[in-house]
Amino acid sequence: MIADREVQDVLAANLRRLRIARHLSLSELARATAMSKATLSGIENGRANPTVETLAALASALRISVVELLGELPLGDVRVVRAAGARFGQRDGLAHLLLEAADGHEVAVIALEARQVQEVEPNPEGARASLYVLDGPVIAGPVERSTELGTGDYMAFPADVPHLYSAGRKAARALLLTWMPD
Repeated sequence: MIADREVQDVLAANLRRLRIARHLSLSELARATAMSKATLSGIENGRANPTVETLAALASALRISVVELLGELPLGDVRVVRAAGARFGQRDGLAHLLLEAADGHEVAVIALEARQVQEVEPNPEGARASLYVLDGPVIAGPVERSTELGTGDYMAFPADVPHLYSAGRKAARALLLTWMPD
């Protein structure tokens, strides 16, 4: 039986995360392990002390090792930007909601008013842009090779040349990712 509170907390979080990632309900996991839903709920909530046999049955049903079930995930860089914390402003003549700017890249939502055409000066040599249209249509890309995109369309293009963003008869929004060379 597990007695260490920290290990129980890690097990609880991992079991719930893995169960959800595999699209299993508590009932489905209970059937797969021949355990009760109450037992599984207790483990997921850190209230139960499972035996080694219980851990082995859970690991088998989830197709992982017991070590993965009990191990902590490495803490990579996780960054969440809540709507209230995003920085809104103007950039290159566009309404610009900056989500992230770090390590030579920028992630932003741009908004274009109806019939707005905005030419943008070249970025440093080697810069690239990627655009995913949230609400369209949008005409975008290098000035000499701009393309019309609809909602859900994506394009990538060199941003080290003059480029443009343009909306049609209605306002448009797009997710813009810009990479600058090192």
